[in-house]
Amino acid sequence: MNFDFDKSIVKPQYFDLLKNIKEFVEQNNYEITIVGHTDSIGSNQYNFGLSRRRAEAVKAKLLEFGLAEDRIVGIEAMGEEQPIATNATKEGRAQNRRVEFKLVQRETVQGTTAAPVANENK
Repeated sequence: MNFDFDKSIVKPQYFDLLKNIKEFVEQNNYEITIVGHTDSIGSNQYNFGLSRRRAEAVKAKLLEFGLAEDRIVGIEAMGEEQPIATNATKEGRAQNRRVEFKLVQRETVQGTTAAPVANENK
């Protein structure tokens, strides 16, 4: 899911996606880490803060939609350090202003843990 320039507001167009993530996490016994990112415009310090605010905004929305707080095991702020597109174009920067999700299955009753699921970039 992507964000407007210098914003951390979750757009309504992503509400259904977040509701689907909530359902998936609950139905399949997963925990989630939310990872915020920015484009390269702005200082490193500012971008780390903005990426954290984006991740926190997504967390708040997931909680609002009913996800149990103990399912969210982490918030990570990456700032501009992990671009998925070039920061030289408007389109690339828009792709880099995002939040990703890391999903890990919870331990089972037998005490084993499933392998982590690849990051979802939405």
